[in-house]
Amino acid sequence: MKNLVYAIFLVLMISSCEDVLDLKPSDKLSETAVWEDKALIELYVNATYNAIPHGFNQHMWSSLADETYNIHNGNSYTVLRGELTSDNVGSVSGVFDYWKSAYSSIRNINIFFSKIDNSPVDEATKKRFKGEMRFINAFIYANLIWRYGGVPVITDVFELGGEYSVSRKTYDECVTFIINQLDEAISLLPAKQPASQLGRATGHAAMALKSRVLLYAASLQNNPSKDVNKWKKAADAAEALLNAGYSLQSDYQGIFLKDNSEIIFARYFSQVNSNNIHLWNGRNGSNGWGGNCPTQNLVNDFEMLNGELPYSDVDFQQVNSKSGYEPGNPYVNRDPRFYASILYDGSVWMGRETETFKNGRDSRGSSIDAWNATLTGYYLKKFIPVDIPPSGSTLKPTSPWIFFRYAEILLNYTEAKFEMGEENIAREYLNKVRIRSGMPLITASGDELRNKIYQERRIELVFEGHRFHDVRRWKIASQTEKRSIKAMTITKNPDGSKSYEVTKLLDRDFQERHYLLPIPRVEIDRSLGSLAQNPGYN
Repeated sequence: MKNLVYAIFLVLMISSCEDVLDLKPSDKLSETAVWEDKALIELYVNATYNAIPHGFNQHMWSSLADETYNIHNGNSYTVLRGELTSDNVGSVSGVFDYWKSAYSSIRNINIFFSKIDNSPVDEATKKRFKGEMRFINAFIYANLIWRYGGVPVITDVFELGGEYSVSRKTYDECVTFIINQLDEAISLLPAKQPASQLGRATGHAAMALKSRVLLYAASLQNNPSKDVNKWKKAADAAEALLNAGYSLQSDYQGIFLKDNSEIIFARYFSQVNSNNIHLWNGRNGSNGWGGNCPTQNLVNDFEMLNGELPYSDVDFQQVNSKSGYEPGNPYVNRDPRFYASILYDGSVWMGRETETFKNGRDSRGSSIDAWNATLTGYYLKKFIPVDIPPSGSTLKPTSPWIFFRYAEILLNYTEAKFEMGEENIAREYLNKVRIRSGMPLITASGDELRNKIYQERRIELVFEGHRFHDVRRWKIASQTEKRSIKAMTITKNPDGSKSYEVTKLLDRDFQERHYLLPIPRVEIDRSLGSLAQNPGYN
């Protein structure tokens, strides 16, 4: 896409433009000029894509669940410890508290729709731009309801920073609005984009978002009556993409490094517009910043090759005798996705072994940037190219951030079919994902099958921003999010052998109110009492 840095500047400028005595200043573009120029409108649309938050930032969503522990972002511990309030929600991260930036972007979208019909650009171009903006609008509202529940649906142009009086729609009303936006986007956009336009919205991207929105809407948190019709809508939305030309890649690790046939929609990067995932999450012994370090909780949820979990209890005290797991040799015979996703002590990366044992090169006892060392005993591997060091290279990572991929659609379909009572179909599609990873087929039924579906989603989609929402929509966060964050403490003995101990890193708490985020207090105050706060927050 076009230069987004300039585009962001343009959007800010457009939003503040005023016609004063019909003067046309020579140092900036008038609002009228923007809406008469195809290239400028395209820049406006391009800039709006930034309203869709991608996951390549210092504070990944995974550190707000039990997937990673961010060693630098103390504000994330506010969420983990159950201390979130309407006053401190804004301090966690902009990706987490999305309210203000979301409605700023919605305002820009509403400006677009108030101007585009009167623009002199050709109808084919208008159609494409409208489709893209409908998709972005739907994605913004989806992110809002996944965080806050029902929110105000605004289609007028409000002045930024002004006082406003709005009320919240119900969750279902918001879903209806989002689906209408997506259906319109599907009718306006090409199913896929050519290679030169990768990253732009497509009909298939809108269909994938529709699948996720309807899956979440059918889940227990938002469907307490267990209305099976909602699950059917979710199944139908996923089914629409099952034969759309996408396929599972044989190389799991490679999925996240370049474009491929599993990706439905992604944010793409280049050397000019790169990301810093390698620096923010690289090993300290390689001059990385540590960042989002995988937890022992997550590591223990990777099955052994025989399909059994290492431990038979959630506190990791009782080894599962059927698993073959050896506490003194914890990293052998694990799900292949473990080796593709996580750097552990002894794993080879960029030509050397990772050393997270006490006083190892990548530990808190290291002589190299020890403050950037992991506190869990692990580093992130997924998304990070092996040939670009965290620092000192002129090359930068261009790994795509994948919003939607085919494996998620298969898992969405699996879950919806299971909840509809069609277990045979659920097992079939669950096992399609398992087979790709070389894991044993699932034969379970009933509640055991549901747990296997949850387990598979946890591992297959790890670090991709799903876990935080999944445990809430499934209404299991009151169990999963109260478990303390665990780490692996490793000691290298004089004879070269190593001792492993699972230790507690952080106590967590979770209350019923935490199933939704609080709306920032300043937004409640600005609404003049019309905006209701989520239950449990003052």
